[in-house]
Amino acid sequence: MTSLTSRVATAANINEDDGPPALFKAKLNNVRPLVNMLRAVGFRTRVLCTISNTGLVFTVDEAQAMVAQSFFRSSLFSSFFFDASAAATDDDHPEYASEEGDGDDGVATQITLPLDKLIECLTLFYGPGSGGNSGSAHGISTSTLLGPVNDLRGATTAELEYKGPGNDFELMLEENGIISACRLATFEPEPALDLEFSRHPVVQQLIMRSDWLRDAFNELDPTSDAVSISISATEPYFRIATIGDNGSTEMTYARDERIVDAYFCNEEMENRYKLSLVLRCRSALAMSDKSKVRVNQRGFLCLQFMIPTDTDVSFVNYIFAPLVSADDEPA
Repeated sequence: MTSLTSRVATAANINEDDGPPALFKAKLNNVRPLVNMLRAVGFRTRVLCTISNTGLVFTVDEAQAMVAQSFFRSSLFSSFFFDASAAATDDDHPEYASEEGDGDDGVATQITLPLDKLIECLTLFYGPGSGGNSGSAHGISTSTLLGPVNDLRGATTAELEYKGPGNDFELMLEENGIISACRLATFEPEPALDLEFSRHPVVQQLIMRSDWLRDAFNELDPTSDAVSISISATEPYFRIATIGDNGSTEMTYARDERIVDAYFCNEEMENRYKLSLVLRCRSALAMSDKSKVRVNQRGFLCLQFMIPTDTDVSFVNYIFAPLVSADDEPA
């Protein structure tokens, strides 16, 4: 259940609620970056939230073939507290291995939140319009794809708090002296889909400017069922192709320093992925400056997008299972 209350007040009027001490508490001076990161994985109604000393990770999966994760670092908050000692003593909170390799101590707590209601609460003061789901079959409006990173108006501050299992996830939002309190029901975390990308060596990788990858995505034939992606040691070095009702589309890229920042290919292969799933990443791609493309030895694809904010950068990862694994492809 989600409950919302609002009143005219100032931060000084808010008294601490009675009850157990907070397991997690943080404050944001502007909710816009967090809303953008949530919308990047906003194609499911529920999201797995992992809280650790390094920040928040929001994870969703789809069709047993894709995992999407938004990483929101603790440095993006004006204040951030996580009681790792309390989380470590709770058997319901397993150790967490951070894929980003950022020095996490491995202690985390996990909860499942209603993602649609969380976004609704955070956008309470300006509504769901900017970057909402209307006007796009893929959950992204044209204005969001073409607009700047900070496309949300207003300067809403937010305090987030979670006191542990059995408690609601609480939000206190303030803008221009108006305060709204939101409580979101939490659910027992379900095991996240593990596509085991990091358990197999990466054999192909490139880092490129996102505007070039955006151009490629805009050219993909939406009637195609699959998209082919290949990275090669020889020309064409990077190739994206679809075949659909409108014919075939192919984009190739050279190892031009104006396009590609870093590149390696230890093993040549071409893999096919479900196009409708790959297009889920367009929201994060639209907001990003740089894109990292990685393929592991089994043909699994990881697209990582670096998204700038006012104070730091955030990352969104999408991992896709190939329609045909590299080992099963015909010679």
